[in-house]
Amino acid sequence: MPRSGVMGEIMISYIKGEVVKKGIDYLIIENNGIGYYINTSFNTLKNLSEGDVSSVFTYMHIREDVLALYGFSKKDELEMFKKLISVNGIGPKAGLAVLSTYDINSVKVAILKDDVNAISKVPGIGKKTASKIILDLKDKVGSIEEIDSINLSDIEVINDSVSNDIEDISKVLMTLGFSQLEAKKALENIDISGKTENQIIKEALKNLNR
Repeated sequence: MPRSGVMGEIMISYIKGEVVKKGIDYLIIENNGIGYYINTSFNTLKNLSEGDVSSVFTYMHIREDVLALYGFSKKDELEMFKKLISVNGIGPKAGLAVLSTYDINSVKVAILKDDVNAISKVPGIGKKTASKIILDLKDKVGSIEEIDSINLSDIEVINDSVSNDIEDISKVLMTLGFSQLEAKKALENIDISGKTENQIIKEALKNLNR
């Protein structure tokens, strides 16, 4: 695990170890007997499984009263996260919300297509902030032609690109210790239209804790 000291700060580029726990918006990776609590996106959580040995690319957020680690299974997701939090007014939580609502390519397309409506669907981000993200990042995310696996004919429906895959969400609930039957019942009466995976999971957890 490479480290380098910069002005007294410990910079961690990545962590490789066993995924010992997955939460709603975090994971814990054990490396050399130390468990690292890593804030992460829903996209990364879907790519990792408990018990697997995985590498997570990390960003350490340091403020006077905060020391938090953020990590992603793909380096390009980390780079997009860093671009997002470079925008004035966008903190790590908002950056994670964007990457938990859309995949990386969809975020890039929304920015390149000036799709304020799509970005403002992210929880906690209004149209003013969405416009600021587009203005600041439009020349930093490449071009439409450079984005892999994007069908240009599908760009217009980016507003519908939020995944509401109940099977994936059910698996997340099961990794949190609930049975398949409990997960199914918790999701039965939730209106999933227009909601992100995180919002659906939080509603399901409320149902399970009643």
